[in-house]
Formats: sequence, C-alpha cells, structure tokens
Amino acid sequence: MQIRQILFIELLGGIGDLVIALPAIHALARTHPAARLTVLTFAPAAELLQTDPLVQQIVIAPNGQAKQAVAQILQSDQFDLVVSDTNYDQIADLITNHQRQTAHSPVTITNLWRSPPDDQRVGDRFLRILCSEGVITQDYADAQAQLHLTASEYREAQQALGAASRPLVVFCPDAGMAIKRWPLANFVALGNALLQQYGATILILVGSEPEAAEGLATELRANNILEKSGEAVRVWPRSSLRQVAAVIAQADLIIAADTGLAQIAAALNVPTITLFGPSWHARYGQLPPHINLQGFSACPERKISNFTEQRCWYSSHCPYEWETCLEDITPDQVMKAARPLLEQQLISSSSSLTESLTESLTELDLSFQFVNHSAWQAVRNLLVMRLDNIGDVIMTSPALYALRQALPTAKLTLMASPGGALTAPLLPWVDAVLPWRVLWQDLGRLAFDPEREWELIHTLRRHQFDAVIIFTSFSQSPHPAALVAALAGIPLRLGESKEQDSWLTHAVSVAPDAIHQVDRNLRLIASVGFEIPDRRLKLSIPHQATQTAQQLLQSLADILPTPPGNQFPPYLLLNPWTSCQSRNYETERFALAARELSRKTGWPVVVTGVEKDRPQVPSLLTQLGSSGLDLVGATSLAELAALIAQARLVLTNNTSTMHIADATNTPSVTLFAGTELESQWKPRYSLNRVLRCSTVCSPCYQFQCPYQLQCLDIPPETVITAGLELLQPVDLEYMSLS
Repeated sequence: MQIRQILFIELLGGIGDLVIALPAIHALARTHPAARLTVLTFAPAAELLQTDPLVQQIVIAPNGQAKQAVAQILQSDQFDLVVSDTNYDQIADLITNHQRQTAHSPVTITNLWRSPPDDQRVGDRFLRILCSEGVITQDYADAQAQLHLTASEYREAQQALGAASRPLVVFCPDAGMAIKRWPLANFVALGNALLQQYGATILILVGSEPEAAEGLATELRANNILEKSGEAVRVWPRSSLRQVAAVIAQADLIIAADTGLAQIAAALNVPTITLFGPSWHARYGQLPPHINLQGFSACPERKISNFTEQRCWYSSHCPYEWETCLEDITPDQVMKAARPLLEQQLISSSSSLTESLTESLTELDLSFQFVNHSAWQAVRNLLVMRLDNIGDVIMTSPALYALRQALPTAKLTLMASPGGALTAPLLPWVDAVLPWRVLWQDLGRLAFDPEREWELIHTLRRHQFDAVIIFTSFSQSPHPAALVAALAGIPLRLGESKEQDSWLTHAVSVAPDAIHQVDRNLRLIASVGFEIPDRRLKLSIPHQATQTAQQLLQSLADILPTPPGNQFPPYLLLNPWTSCQSRNYETERFALAARELSRKTGWPVVVTGVEKDRPQVPSLLTQLGSSGLDLVGATSLAELAALIAQARLVLTNNTSTMHIADATNTPSVTLFAGTELESQWKPRYSLNRVLRCSTVCSPCYQFQCPYQLQCLDIPPETVITAGLELLQPVDLEYMSLS
C-alpha cells in the first residue's frame, strides 16, 4: 500500500520526549518523501517543529485532553500509517478501535516504549522497532535528532547576547522536580572555576524559579575576581522555547540536569554535560562527545527498566537521607568532564576552518582548467579595480605582482578609492593609478548625480582597456563595476560572483567567505590562467621615502640613541588608531603597554597616525612620558611604510599598518577586534601575535561597537608579553648591553 498520510503521536508531555522522538519522526519522513506527515503533541514542545522541513502539519493537544485530541484527529483524516510513542493504554485502544470501525485500515505502530532493554537509548529503540516493522528503511536506522532554527533566530540570539566572551557556558539549574536538581552550591563552585580558569561567560537560564537563577548569578558575581563581572555572569529570562534554543545554539557548553534543554542542546550539536538522577543515563543520555554523569547509580530504589516505578518519581523527593540523587556528582567531576569539551571547542574552530578552506579551495580550483585562457594572455591594456581602502589595496599586491610577471609589456592601471590610491608609490608593478570614489562603495557621502556616473563611463572608455579584473571581498558584488565596464566597452570582465548576472564575461564561482583576502585575489587571477609566483604581500619602498623617514628620526636625535654608521636607531612603532571606532584598542592601555616595552628594551616609542588623530595625541604622549616621539600626520604612506620596515616591533590595530608590517617582515602585535574574521585579514608570513577576546557577537562588521569593545578587553600585560616574545635574539642581546 502506498503511504500518503502519516500521523505521529507524541503525547508523553515533556520537551525532551519530543526531541527523543525526532529521529523516528525524521526517519519516517525520509523513508516516505511523498507522504504528508502530521505530528500530534503538546505545547510548548510543538514550537520546536515550527520550521522543520520534514513536518507538514503540527497539531497541539490541550493539556489534560490527550485522549480527546487523539480521537478528534483520527476522525478528521484518513491516515495510512499511525505511529505513537505513548504507552498509555487508552490511546492505544483508541487507535485500534478506530482501525476496526473504518473501512480504511491504517498500518499502526503503537507504544514504541514496549519491552525496553536496560542499556539501549530510547531514541535508538524507536528506530529499531520501526525498522523491524518495515516502515522505515535501514538507511535511517541510525538517525540522530536534528532541530531546525531559522537564520533570523540565530542572528537575533547573537545580537541579544552581544559581546559575550567565549567560552560561553550555559547553566540550566532548574530541573522541575526537586529530586533531579543539582545543588546550587555546586553550580556556584563550578561557575567560579570556569570563570577563573577560562574567563568564561556564564549564562544562567531562568526556569520555574527565577529567584534561584538570580541568587546563583549574585553569588557568582560576588566571587568573580575578573574584570567586568557583571558581563561575565548573565541571566537569560524566561522566553519562548525557540528563543531559548537559539541562545543555546550559540553556546560552547551546556550543563544541565536530565531535562528537555539538555536534549535540545545535543540536537543542536552543542557539547552537553547532562546530570542524571532518577532516570538512567544509558537509556536517556547523549552519545559521545556529549557526557552523561549519573548520580547515586547504586541507589537501592533504582529500577532501570521503568524509573517511573521508583518511589522518588511521583513524590519528587528521595526516601533516603539525601535531598537529591545528584548530590554525589561533585563540581570537580563536572569540571573534569567539561575541560576536554571546552578545549576542543576552543581549538577546533580554527583547525577545522583551515582544513575545510583548503578542501574547498582545492575543489573550486579544479574548475579553472576548463577556462579558455588565451584571450587573457593577449591583454595589453589592463584595468584592475580595488575600490576600498589602503589595506584592501595592499592585499592585492601579490596579484598585481603576478600580473606584471605574466604580462611584462602590458599597461597595468589600478583604479582605487582616493585613499587606496595612496599606495601607488609602493606598487611599482602598476603603471598608472586612477583614483575614483564610486557610488556603490560609498557610505552615504556622495550626492545623487547621474552626470558623475556617466563621466566615469566616459573616462574608462577613453582609456580603451582590453580587460578589467574586479577584486572584491566576500561581501561585495562585482556586478556594479562590471556593468560600468561593459558600458565603457571593455570586452573582458573578470570577477568572483555570488549572483547570477551577465555583466561578467568570466565569473568565478564563489570561494568560502572565510578564506584570506590575498588568497581570494590570487584565486581570481589564477582562474584565467595567470601563474602565481609568490603569495606573500609585496611592497617596494622608494629610496626617497626611506631617506625622508630617516631624516624625520634624525630631527629627534636628542632623544633617540645614535646608531653606528648610517643605520636607523632601534625603536618601537605604535600606530594606535584606525578610521573605525569598533577596531580601536583603548588608547590608555596601548600607552601602558608601549611605555613598559620601552622601559624593558631601552627603545623609544615612535607614534604614527594621520592628521585627524591629532586631538588624541597630547593625552597619549603624556602617558608615554619621555619615551614617546610624535610623528602623527608627519609622513606620507610610503614614509610610514619605511618607518614600519625599520622598526624593531610594531604595535597596532587591525588596519593597514598591520598589513604593511606583514609585507615588510616586521614583527607586530595586532589588537584584532571582532569586527572581522581573523582568517580573512590576519598577517600570514611575518612574526606576529594577533590578540583578541573571542565573543559571541563576532564577526559583526560594525563601525561602532555597542558593547564597550569587549572583543578588545585585553590587559596591557598580555600585549607586553606578546611583544617581548617576538623580539629577535639579537634584539634581546642588544637590550642586555644597553
């Protein structure tokens, strides 16, 4: 018989019961993809199915009316298959009687709880029964619970959490029944250990007893010796089940009693430690890497096959001397279990990201060999567009170098923003620079002016370019530039595109968002056959810029030590500001770190920046004292690059200074805000230390931070230590003699 209508009855009443049944529900849907699947269950668990792509209808049974709800739904439709995980005889009888009274005879599976072995997980047993009855295929006999949340729900939860420092550990102290609760004193001891050893954010979910959650938070805050304790311990108020699930999905670890929230966390692949009391961990626990800890496993009341027959279950109190059967699970035991889960979470993201990116790039690059490259090798007048800031243009330097090597006689023109065009003296592979502030890269400063856009098209047409290569970041579209180039009559147009459009003649499939910008640029030109001789950032500092930089330092000769010969004196370079507030490490902390490094090394601190930073300079120099030397606004970009190239150590934020230091192989300590992914922009070849606090809100891509820059809440001592570690042995020897 062809199965067109399936009814799954889940009326055990708990949130966790629905999550346990999810693998069976999904296995039925996947085995019978043409069938319409209806789930009858209680609220609030029904919320978890709202966006489930495999469930077509959700029917909510009113509390206390399970029997009536089953009778009503059986009368409302004709089902080919009825499955129930409910072991209530009345409901099983309803299904059987309905089957007898109708001409339409459904295939019926009732009471998936029947005859359970002691050490088999309940969800696994459901699947085994369905498989043995022939209503699901063996392919789905090992399905795992999976919850479906929307992108907007994830985003709203992330925004609500704000700049919570990682690791984010969620506590669920409320277990409903007293017999299932872990003592609050144990949560306090565990929370203190997590705060002190990992600098964690503790998020406490409010359950049926808000006072208990607030009391736990108060004790943790009182004992927390770390800064910003109010931010490190948070309370999440009661909210919808889906909102709670979306918050849990942001966590690095959840610690809970045997409740539905623990089941939800595991279904969202959040590492979970579940504390089991009356029920038995082998039947209701999670598979590794999740960890199940059993309280009083030797309890004489223990009835593994049916814990509801234990005296404690309905009284909610232990008949023996202890108040809860979780008392013998100590905070030390939970901390020991948490440690490998947390450490794996903290290191896995970077290593797995690197592996996945490598695999993705390999797969994507396979498509390049099928492109006809001959037209690109014949280009004689090439336009390269990178229309962002200085650092973005510096990221193109390996690609520009590769293009020059491949097309030695071609004219190479770089079109950049007015700020990006300042890099021209450092890029000798470029023959000409066309500065232009384009409308599609503007931040609202350009007035509406069609004539200006037509002037751009006419300007490009006058140059008679053979081809254009449009470099973009992961979030940018090449199509506005490609449209302008097409209107200007440029015949070859290359870009990386996430969209479908006809303005590119050569559109490269999208790379993973998280790959480094240099690799994204190089991948683009490799797609049309250009070889890559060097993947490092490449800048060529003009001799005149080096001489001018040296003269600037000589003007401060009464402060700087005099080196032998015509060499640069040793100094530290501090570039403490960016054009973006959300990337700026606290100036006072930068000053404290730089001053202490100066004291330890005996070297002065050369402070650089642009003229608009001038109002902040007096305060900074006061804090630096006699070690600070002011060159803010005194250099061109090429002269700044010369100063960076000759510095012993650079202290900076995530800005163009970081990229110049990487290109000049100068050791650097970068205070890297959570605005971007490190994998996209970090230094790759120079000696460097990238410092930041991992936060839930990262990457935010914001210009203004609403969370007090918690991603840059880094003590000056950490900056000092990182700087000293980077100094070369020869520098250390110099310091010991000075």
